Amino acid sequence: MKSSHALILVFLLLLLTWAGQVALGFFQVGRMEPILDEETNYPKPPAASGLAQTGARVFASEGCLECHSLSARGPTGSADLTRGWGPRRSVPRDYLFREPALIGLSRMGSDLSNIGLRVPETKDLMLHLYNPRQRNPKSNCPPHPWLFDTRLAGTGIENEALPLPSRDWQQLLPTYKAKALVAYLQSLRTDYSLPEAPLK
Repeated sequence: MKSSHALILVFLLLLLTWAGQVALGFFQVGRMEPILDEETNYPKPPAASGLAQTGARVFASEGCLECHSLSARGPTGSADLTRGWGPRRSVPRDYLFREPALIGLSRMGSDLSNIGLRVPETKDLMLHLYNPRQRNPKSNCPPHPWLFDTRLAGTGIENEALPLPSRDWQQLLPTYKAKALVAYLQSLRTDYSLPEAPLK
């Protein structure tokens, strides 16, 4: 008889945990809708392009989430906002169109929730992916040379080629994965106001 009571108690605890984690989260966030900007008629948050959505999967597969968070925390004047990691804190509505909704916990590297605002240039992000220490000698981010192809330059350098010194008429070109990852990083920005997180 006592073992059946213990089994029922364990079941109830699991049910309570599920209700707290899944059901409560669904009722708080699952029914959120984007806000329609009356001036531009675009939704806030903006929907990411297909290339950026593919880039989110590249971001996860390359292990970037192990070192970077994607959530600026705290109120105005908090450490994250003081560091310049965003114009406002991140809120659940910011992740409506993010599939998967990557948030991350680790901060071995900087928070990337607004990297699209901080580093808007495609070439700068590509250079960082190829060799982070070229832009920042103190960076602990590993290089990702496998996201680039080396090809002969021919009669001229292609527009997408990284601006690195060429050797033996070669040029370094980003692969589709690199382009998708950069598109995803450029889509990470919260430069729009929301009712629960207005821009100051």
